[in-house]
Amino acid sequence: MTQTHKAYIVQEDRSLRLEEVPLPTAGAGEIVVKVEAVALNPTDWKYRDAAAKVGSGLGCDFAGTVVQAGEGSVVKEGEKVAGFVHGGLRPGHGSFSEHVTTKSTLVWKVPSSVGLEEAAALGGIAPDTAFQALALRHGLPVLGEPITDKKPFLVWAASTSVGMYAIQVAKLAGYTVIATASPKNEALVKSFGADAVYPYADESTPAKIAEAFPSLSQAMDCISEQGSTLAIAKSFASKAGKIVTILPVKDETLATEFPEVKHDFTLVYTTLGDYFDFGPIPFAANPEDQKATEEWKKKVPELITSGKLKANPIWHQEGGLAAINDGLELLKAGKNSAQKITFTY
Repeated sequence: MTQTHKAYIVQEDRSLRLEEVPLPTAGAGEIVVKVEAVALNPTDWKYRDAAAKVGSGLGCDFAGTVVQAGEGSVVKEGEKVAGFVHGGLRPGHGSFSEHVTTKSTLVWKVPSSVGLEEAAALGGIAPDTAFQALALRHGLPVLGEPITDKKPFLVWAASTSVGMYAIQVAKLAGYTVIATASPKNEALVKSFGADAVYPYADESTPAKIAEAFPSLSQAMDCISEQGSTLAIAKSFASKAGKIVTILPVKDETLATEFPEVKHDFTLVYTTLGDYFDFGPIPFAANPEDQKATEEWKKKVPELITSGKLKANPIWHQEGGLAAINDGLELLKAGKNSAQKITFTY
């Protein structure tokens, strides 16, 4: 194995440059993966433009082949795996590279029937965010026996990448899934398991949901912008419940008009089990999140092969590693409605 490889590095002007950097090595319990496919997430361009540390790598979701396994690793060299890392945080560390290092317990083994682009999309930021929000923040029995009374759960912005996974995770737990999406994506959202779909931009949607599902008290806000969390609160007929958001939400109307509706911001990087700063907010290492996510990773291959978990629709981009910046611009411009942008190399 050579001693260097190509990786995107964040520059002082917030641009990305493909550089030749030292090849990562695996410590105890870690693996080095030869990256063969990546999937892009909004966090990637947001980190590039503002939050990433100069000199850090970038990129999160990946799939590829293990080329080095450290002492105590639970996967072996030569195995195909998928997962995600916290790109933009450490020097040279990110999935937009030829190789990436990660904890061996935080990847899952890719079944032979699953393509690597699909695996990268399932890697990943979006499904693990859905698992974290529903299982660890809402307490849905995703890893246990599903409920039998089909309680309702609302997924707001269900045609987003996280939203499509949130539908599936809620169904795993036995819930009736209510979803919001644009009318053009209604059929897509239903294909992922939604039982009822309402137009998210229709101002009457919250009232209609509250009338149809008066016991609704749990939701995931998969956009957490432009008043979405307030709209969800209006969907709770009892004016009480819990919403998990993917961004911090500060809404005075929400606090004053719906004091019994709690909202909890969740951040998927805590599942990696390491301390990090998210802007001005410090996040302590969270071993509980990591342990639960390790159990989730063990279940993922069987969930995929049994048809209970599937990837977002894939939008493959040509150009490989050299074209990652072009993909980030497509994503930033919102050109990928209800699709996951992927690259292979």
